Amino acid sequence: MVARMTRSTNIALGEFLRTRRAQVEPYEVGLPGADRRRVPGLRREELAQLAGVSLDYYARLEQGRQSTASPSVLDAMARALRLTADERSHLYDLAGVADPAAAATPARTVDRIAQRFIDLLGDTPVILHGPFDEIISVNRAAAFLYADFNRMPARERYGVRWMLLAPRARELYGPGWEDAASEMIGVLRLDIGRIPGDPRAAELVGELSEKSELFRRIWGKHHVSAWLHDRKTLYHPAFGAMDFLTELVTMHTAPGQTLVVMIPVDPATFQAAMKS
Repeated sequence: MVARMTRSTNIALGEFLRTRRAQVEPYEVGLPGADRRRVPGLRREELAQLAGVSLDYYARLEQGRQSTASPSVLDAMARALRLTADERSHLYDLAGVADPAAAATPARTVDRIAQRFIDLLGDTPVILHGPFDEIISVNRAAAFLYADFNRMPARERYGVRWMLLAPRARELYGPGWEDAASEMIGVLRLDIGRIPGDPRAAELVGELSEKSELFRRIWGKHHVSAWLHDRKTLYHPAFGAMDFLTELVTMHTAPGQTLVVMIPVDPATFQAAMKS
């Protein structure tokens, strides 16, 4: 056990909670600013309220007088402290409790660091992908380039589904549409091999098998692909043909999620098209 603890104390758990509480800015959790605060981060009572526990209970945890907590309390504190996936895992290890999320399918929510990255890139199209090519979030530029996935029902928010069933996808990819769609089907096959038995994937495969001849043909070949092309040409009604450089950013704070950054080779033309 990593934590320095006896039957009734856990100093390491308390130290970890205290240091992470100091790193959460009040504005990040919707609380007033820290202009008049003598110490950084949240107060104990604020963290206790956010986690839904009593101040006395939380104080005992932070002071090391309480050796562990239930999974529901640990989960609430992980959310309140805005812990990364690694920090959450460490919290459970310190408490000597198995993390129920460790073996689960990766989260479908937007990680806070991913959201900051998306916001920072502004007019550069950014798409946050999860397993099975699920599109978790897009920024304004990506919605302009592709489609506003943020407004779509959950069952429709899959890049491979849009690619195969949306008429606009054929227009956007032009003569390269079939090759690109085939590679996306290969990515889906690869993901299903890594995360077997997920009902979302089964539903997606069932729908595409019914509605897309190309899907049935490529799926039947058991084609797999990592689709690592770093350049593509897209054809958009607002700017015509344009080349994009593609960069993939793996989110270590959100396992299973990847940021796809589409960098226009001619950014001035792309930005002008967005504003027209």
